[in-house]
Amino acid sequence: MTRASAGLARRTTCPLDCPDACGVLVDVDEQGGFRALRGDPLHPWSRGVLCGKTALYGELVRAENRLLHPLVRRGGALVRASWDEALDLVAERVAPLSGADVLALSYGGSMGLVQRKFPNRVLNALGATHHDGGICDAAADAGYQSVLGRVLGPDLDEVEGCDLLLLWGCDASRTVQHLQPRVKALQERGVPVFVLDVWRTDTVRDVERRGGRALILRPGTDAALALALARLAFERGAADRAFLARECLGADEFERHARGAHERAWAARVTGLAEAEIEALFQALVAARAPFVKTGVGWTRRRNGGNAMRAVCALLAVLGRADRVHFESYAHFGLAEEVVFRPDLRPPGAPTEPVSQVGLGRELAAGRFRAAFVWCHDPAVTLPDSARFRRAFARDDLFTVVHDHFVTETAALADVVLPATTFVEHADLYRSYGHRCVQRASASARPAGEARSNVDTFAAIARRLGLARETWDVTAEALIDELVAASRARFTPDELARLARGEPVKLTAHARQGWGTPSGRIELASEACQRAGSTRLPAHVAEEHPEERGGFGLVCAPSIHTHNATYSHSARHARKAGRPRAFLHPDDLAALGARAGAPLRLWNARATVTLEAAADEHVPRGLVRVDGLPRAADVPEGHGINALVSGGVSDLGGGNVLYSTRCDVGPA
Repeated sequence: MTRASAGLARRTTCPLDCPDACGVLVDVDEQGGFRALRGDPLHPWSRGVLCGKTALYGELVRAENRLLHPLVRRGGALVRASWDEALDLVAERVAPLSGADVLALSYGGSMGLVQRKFPNRVLNALGATHHDGGICDAAADAGYQSVLGRVLGPDLDEVEGCDLLLLWGCDASRTVQHLQPRVKALQERGVPVFVLDVWRTDTVRDVERRGGRALILRPGTDAALALALARLAFERGAADRAFLARECLGADEFERHARGAHERAWAARVTGLAEAEIEALFQALVAARAPFVKTGVGWTRRRNGGNAMRAVCALLAVLGRADRVHFESYAHFGLAEEVVFRPDLRPPGAPTEPVSQVGLGRELAAGRFRAAFVWCHDPAVTLPDSARFRRAFARDDLFTVVHDHFVTETAALADVVLPATTFVEHADLYRSYGHRCVQRASASARPAGEARSNVDTFAAIARRLGLARETWDVTAEALIDELVAASRARFTPDELARLARGEPVKLTAHARQGWGTPSGRIELASEACQRAGSTRLPAHVAEEHPEERGGFGLVCAPSIHTHNATYSHSARHARKAGRPRAFLHPDDLAALGARAGAPLRLWNARATVTLEAAADEHVPRGLVRVDGLPRAADVPEGHGINALVSGGVSDLGGGNVLYSTRCDVGPA
């Protein structure tokens, strides 16, 4: 009898901030102790295969350095305490504060809808200040919504039937790994595949080896390419006039805009592409009857990122293929998530305006807030302007509580650190933002040590603070029931039954009723963008900015071995990743008088970061690439790569401007 047939293999979903949201089977012993995890072969998207990161997640569950007991700061050091001691200290310090002086600080450490979002119910009841979530997909989201409305796009499974795949700023091999076998199958069938990026990524080289085409753009010039392609469509009769008239607002205005400039030769000069490359992409787009355009997120984390996404969406609308752009899929689910975080519990008069997540270092340095709660987040690593954030987070007059699996770089600065369960140890409800599956998961294994889930931890805090019963008389399973019941109309009876059994469920598609923009039509011209201080029409805006000086553009690429800061606490992952390195083209290294393996200094007005120099001919001249998020302990200056990044915001959505960072580079 196998462990699975004995009832000891339990289904769940990988919780990490990744569009693949893979199905996982968790093996436990007869007492509920964690043994191992593996891919779930019944998951429609991941099909039993886990990436090299999640496959080793068990190392984090069993890690010797895992946080198993509460810690409190005494005499300048974090020391072990009981849960009662820690909760009493939290109540003592937070109860006297105004809600507006309390900061709720979470991110995507777990994508489960209940464990991630329930703490906001407690913080709402306190009247605390939330942030706007700007550091991830805010610019892309705002740009997409301004043109196409609801963030829905095509079913990602439909990529298998396309006759052209265009990966626009999507390094699938590092960020959507389960798309890779589908790309390979397309190419084996002879379907053309194009990849657009700013360096020769693993995805670029993989696609090229099988006969695909790569276009390597100058960073920040995506809108110029999209607008030039739109102009060609208008000039050569490839624009879908019937679609434009029926579905689009501002089509004539956009056509005049596209024809008024944006010649192919101009786009070649701006983007660094050859005119023949632009022509080849145009011809492929026009010839395709079922194209699939998969965009990434990182390419929009720029000062002009929102307009870049607008331009790409507008191009596909001109071609009559607006429903073939996949950025994310979260609007597909339509779940009543507000029942989890309950904004209605906010006290009368409590401020509702969020603070800029991108600008938190600046806000805290200015003395704002008196307490902060952190969960599913390591902001000392992941936020821009991170050196300033670290200094400000350590303010003597700021009381900080961190709930996590390890003493992270943020937790090391906190006043109270509480041990968290991993995803195999708690119940949750998961949905992807890539594919269209949702899954309910019960706790698979018993918690390690004294670890508690987000729900249990914040419920205990709420009870100590004397908040409303709805904030503490709860369980994760009951919250999942509440969320499913409130979302009942979104499920068929069969989908509900399968969800209750813990199966991954691909939800039936929504019937489209309008586009979800203010006008209900595709908005090629946007009054909302104009009111927000952007341009009425999608535009290429050069990125010159007084904050950004330096001879090199910074490319912070996704890591092959780690996921954000999650796996930096696994010794094996750290060994696989090796020492943090800065990759430059060999000619740039030679011009700088630097050599591979020697210390290399990256600096700008915000910070200096010293890493090991490495040569990589796949990085264009004038760029310096750093993979993942180097640990502060591995950097002589004691902070990571985000110390170089501005706390400024993108043109739309208040987004991160990571990829607009410039720095100087030289031997250390």
